[in-house]
Amino acid sequence: MTEIDNEEQDERYEPLFDDGSKEQEDEPLIETDIEEHDQTNENGKDNEIVFPLDIDDPGNWDKIDQNLRDMLVERGPKRVDDVAFPKDNLGRHFSSVHYIRKLPNGETQDRKWLVYSCSLDIVFCFCCKLFKQIGIKTYLDNEGLKDWKNIGHRLTTHETSKEHIHYMSEWIELERRLQKCKTIDESVQQQISKEKEHWRQVLWRIIAVVKRLAKVTLAFRGDNEKLYEENNGIFFKCD
Repeated sequence: MTEIDNEEQDERYEPLFDDGSKEQEDEPLIETDIEEHDQTNENGKDNEIVFPLDIDDPGNWDKIDQNLRDMLVERGPKRVDDVAFPKDNLGRHFSSVHYIRKLPNGETQDRKWLVYSCSLDIVFCFCCKLFKQIGIKTYLDNEGLKDWKNIGHRLTTHETSKEHIHYMSEWIELERRLQKCKTIDESVQQQISKEKEHWRQVLWRIIAVVKRLAKVTLAFRGDNEKLYEENNGIFFKCD
């Protein structure tokens, strides 16, 4: 074998014995995998679901289902009047005086339905936001109201609208049913409870019969295995 052939053979097998060169080639791949894994974890943290901390703030009521509606009606609207309301570009802001309606005869009326969102700096109608129907839009349901200059007129117009009066009625009716535990789901829940109790009693009876027959070493089966027929065994005869 010539020297040239030996040199070619050494070059061909040299990487196999040079462990350092192999490890140096693999290290960037390992580092890349770790970096990608770290990025995945960081992205996972960014994608975590954040739940609203203040359930009483109407700005957090994005998707309202029946359970949330019942809970908010039971809690009732929470009034915000002990904060410094932020001013807009014109120096106007919401005032707690709007919680009270002044009637033409001098009497006052509490606007229990008016709720202020601290997170959005907007006022909403409690009942219209909770009971609104698709296709029916009022001033203070989805978008709320932030027209501080004309808020007095806008509130008066809203509270005398037929849509607001309708939703007020639904709010009062649901509140009464919840207080009396007469919700629509209660009858279904009572039926489920009765069914559960029935089968619980059936299970206890079966266990008692099995234990008794096993204790006195009596046969379970008879000549007939049909219910309510003669000679169907002791087990089926036990009521």
